[in-house]
Parts: sequence; structure tokens; C-alpha cells
Amino acid sequence: MNINRRHFVKKIAVSSALLSISPFVFKCSAEKKKLDILVLGGTLFVGPAIVNAALNEGHRVTLFNRGITNPQLFTDLPLVKGDRNEGISSYRSLQNKQWDVVIDVWPQKSKLVEEATQALKDHAEHYIFISSIAVYANFQEVGLHEESEVLPLPNDPSEWYYGEEKLAAENIIKERFPDKHTILRAGPIVGWRDPAYDLSYWLLKLKNNQSVLAPGSGKDPIQFIDVKDIGRFTIFSIEHSLSGVYNLTGPLSRPLLWNEFLDLTKEHLSSDSELFWANEDFLRENSVRSFEDLPLWAPLSEDRGFMQISAQKAIATGFSFSPVTATIDDCLSWFEKNTKNTSLPGLERSRELELIEKWKNL
Repeated sequence: MNINRRHFVKKIAVSSALLSISPFVFKCSAEKKKLDILVLGGTLFVGPAIVNAALNEGHRVTLFNRGITNPQLFTDLPLVKGDRNEGISSYRSLQNKQWDVVIDVWPQKSKLVEEATQALKDHAEHYIFISSIAVYANFQEVGLHEESEVLPLPNDPSEWYYGEEKLAAENIIKERFPDKHTILRAGPIVGWRDPAYDLSYWLLKLKNNQSVLAPGSGKDPIQFIDVKDIGRFTIFSIEHSLSGVYNLTGPLSRPLLWNEFLDLTKEHLSSDSELFWANEDFLRENSVRSFEDLPLWAPLSEDRGFMQISAQKAIATGFSFSPVTATIDDCLSWFEKNTKNTSLPGLERSRELELIEKWKNL
């Protein structure tokens, strides 16, 4: 595994060939039913997008969390306080009701999912889990889809990393809710409330008309998914009763290349930034790291399939992505709202300018 990608996957945790079968739909109703939804978590990054999407569709949402993270959010919603780290007993207060669906937002440890599913298996009709593309085994393969090979699971859980923990959680859910689960394998998530600011690294440079050290020839692919699309597809899957595993990667239904993305962003922001497309050999010779120094850059020479995951199964349901420009605006607005507490990833500006000068003088 590429070490820079491993660090990147860990960071986004904290902060595509068409399948030959159609999505399985186990029920459908002409009149949309208002559902009782239990969200485990719900107040950090992905959670609020899911809660807002549910509320926008008129569903009834109850939150289960400690009441510590962003307690100012959703103060008008029912909150059942509990700490998942305290084990299976923490779910007792949720067992006095039948839930149409439980949405498990972002635990990094499969043990938490094991306990939640054990406690709620007789109290929920359906279980939705936000997983990750990190479960796939071979990122040299282009077009990884939902049936592609996943990671091996060592018998010793102490040897599990983020991807293995997500996969173990998926397996538990499939066992406890065999015909009543939806697993969403997300790629890099960006947008409103994004704590990582990987996309913002690029957007702010262009907004401020700075010269930019751009990766490679511009022909490497880039993928990311708007957090609001995660929220919308989660609720979309409930309302359309979609069962099974779905990759969620974007931002388009077709491949997007770096030069296209940065040119689109320049146009949207009316930017005068000059892009310096430094080739990969130059970047390597100068110890510029993919993912770390140039956020979201996954060169084809490394894991060529990491930014070419197939989301065609989700797209085939009729779901559509948010406009890229809307994602850009959300990222910038969120950054401006949180400027005082923001530390951007990527190259320091002085180092970037030094490299640009060096590239220009070759």
C-alpha cells in the first residue's frame, strides 16, 4: 500500500465499470412514507449532511450521541444521550422503540458496529453504514466496483488498519441484517463542514490568484464526493429501498482530470492564477509527496485505480451529483466561516514558490 495514501485514508476518516445487474429494490411505494430514522452520531461532518437530507424530505430523526460534539446543532431534534465506547449497555435506551432505519455514520472501530448491531438487530427494520473505498484490495485496478476483491482480514484484529476495520464492520452488518442493509463505500469526502480542507488547499490558491504548482501533466484523474451527496444518497437509498453495497465517488458521472478540474475552478472563481504543471519526475526529485504535499493527487504511477473507482451502480439508480461549482462554493464558505481555527494541508507557500521558480528555470 502506498504510504502517503494510507495516511490520507486515515486523515479523511478522522476529519468504475458498470455492474451487469440492476440495483435490487425490495419495496417501493408511490406515496413516500415518513420514516423514523435513528442516526448514530450525526453532529460532526457526514452526520449533519445526512440529518439535513432526512429533514428536507420530511422524515422523523432521532440522534444518539454523547451530546458533546457541536451540541448547538439540531437542538429541536430528539437526542438520546449515550457513549458507544461504553459498550452494548449504552444502547438500552434505544430498545424501547422500533426504528425504520438506523444510520451508522462513521465509527472507525468494528467493535462499535458489532455492539450496535447486536443491540438493535431486533429493533430496526434496516441498517445503513457509511463505509469507505479503503476496503478494496488492489488499487492498481481501474474501475473497482462493488464486487471487486476486498482486503484480507488477518485473524488478529490488532493487525487491522482503517480499511480492515471498515470491512469487518461491513461483514458484521451483512450477518446481522442479511437482507436489510445498505453499505455506502465513499471516496474522499469534501464540502460543508469538511475538517480536512484537502480541496480547499487548491480552491483558496485560485481564489487568491496565486501561482500554483500543479501535479504532473494534468492528466491524472481526481475523484471526490460532496458530503451533501452522501447525505442525499443515504436518504435516497432509504426511500427507494436500495439494499446492498454502493460505491459513492464523484464529482461527475464520468472521469475528471486534474487539468479540467483546475481550469473549471479558475473559470468559476474568475481566477488569474498561473498553473505550473510540474512533471512527476521533478516532483519526486524534490521530495514532493502525493496526498500529503499535493492534497488529493494520486499519480497513475502509484495506485492508478484509487481515483478511478466506479460509481456506476449508484448512478444507475437515477441519482445525480451536485454541481462541482456548488461543492467549490461550499468548501470556500466553510473555510471562511472557520478561518481562525483552520490549518491547511499541503505545501507551505514559501516551499511552493521555491519549487515553481526551480521548475521555471529548468
